[in-house]
Amino acid sequence: MCVVSKKGQPVLAGETRKQVGRAIAMLILAAPALACVAPEQPTARNPFIGTWATADNDSVTIRQETIVQTQPDGRSTSLDKNSCRGVFRFGYDTQERQALTDLVPRQPDLRKKLSELLVEPSYPVARLDCDRGDQTYVLLNDSQLVAIYRDGDIGAIDRLVRR
Repeated sequence: MCVVSKKGQPVLAGETRKQVGRAIAMLILAAPALACVAPEQPTARNPFIGTWATADNDSVTIRQETIVQTQPDGRSTSLDKNSCRGVFRFGYDTQERQALTDLVPRQPDLRKKLSELLVEPSYPVARLDCDRGDQTYVLLNDSQLVAIYRDGDIGAIDRLVRR
């Protein structure tokens, strides 16, 4: 309800004045909380993303959700459910050194070479399962990867550098 003062200006009366007072108090109390909303954190850069090349000029482009393999002649294969005959999984993780060297248990020379390359206790990895084989990309540092390829019990490794 609105009442007019002696000077002709509207004045809030009774219950309406209390409601307006409460609303103003709530806004004043809420202002600091609204001002303290944390800024959105930037997403962390995935260190695997990019193109990596072997000494033979084969390259692997690691994307967020897949891998594209490119041969020196320029032919590329994007690994997905179609190219992997329906068996396709790709993700990122951290693995212990021992688990990585255990990927090639029946090839002692290869296991030894892998042990010599992997000196840290654990490593970030990108792992791809495709059809009957798998590929594990081990990040050694910002510019070097070790790729461990397996098809059943047969394995191979390759060193790659960032392009």
